[in-house]
Amino acid sequence: MGYRLHSATRYEVKYSAGDFNHQCEEIHNLLSACGAEYTGDCYDSEFEVSRNDWEKVIKKLKNLDSLPEEEKDEIMEAIGEMKCTLKNIIEGMEFLLKESDPNNDFLHLSYF
Repeated sequence: MGYRLHSATRYEVKYSAGDFNHQCEEIHNLLSACGAEYTGDCYDSEFEVSRNDWEKVIKKLKNLDSLPEEEKDEIMEAIGEMKCTLKNIIEGMEFLLKESDPNNDFLHLSYF
């Protein structure tokens, strides 16, 4: 028994707010520090993150003070590399989650 291969019939990228512009590697580092898995490596300009992992990162950032000290320090180091505040990071991530395709279990993110 086999599975039939299908392809996407629609692919659309929307421009987002500029909160994370020119911070591709920094976003990868933040996702890694928060334990999120994503496709590719830290230099890939296109990658996917599961909706579930993205939501977990947002939750961790919102509850940073309740995390174990070592984990908190690693996340704070990644936040320090970003060019925006923790509040802006959370808002930007929530915006991208809200704007993503709700029918897809992954957020497809692209820098260009």
